[in-house]
Amino acid sequence: AAALVPPRPKPAWKDIVKYSFLGKFDLLHHSCTDIRDADWTTPVLCEATVKFFKLQCAREEVQCLNVEVRHLCTAIHDEEIKTNASINELLITNPLLAIELGRQWQARATINAVHLCQLNRIESQPAFSGRHGIGV
Repeated sequence: AAALVPPRPKPAWKDIVKYSFLGKFDLLHHSCTDIRDADWTTPVLCEATVKFFKLQCAREEVQCLNVEVRHLCTAIHDEEIKTNASINELLITNPLLAIELGRQWQARATINAVHLCQLNRIESQPAFSGRHGIGV
């Protein structure tokens, strides 16, 4: 530190620990500017900035989940209609295949019922901001 122009005070261990979070910024490794006195380098402001951006990401994630909840409800609904129609057609043309498909469908329908129950719980939350029901 003393060899620098202009000379700088020798850093104390507490200063090194205090500024350790700045190591996350690769851009600063190549900078000739002393950033130690900049407002954004204080741990409190850095932590507040990180929390702000995490909150922004959480809001974006909520918007994505609102869409995904509706899409999953719609996909389950559409699958049920198409599968039941296929089973009904097969009852005429191939009853044995229709019976087997019906058995396979029962297992899947049971799982879908669990998913729909959870999706309904999500939609019934007061904080849910998406559109209810099925649709695109």
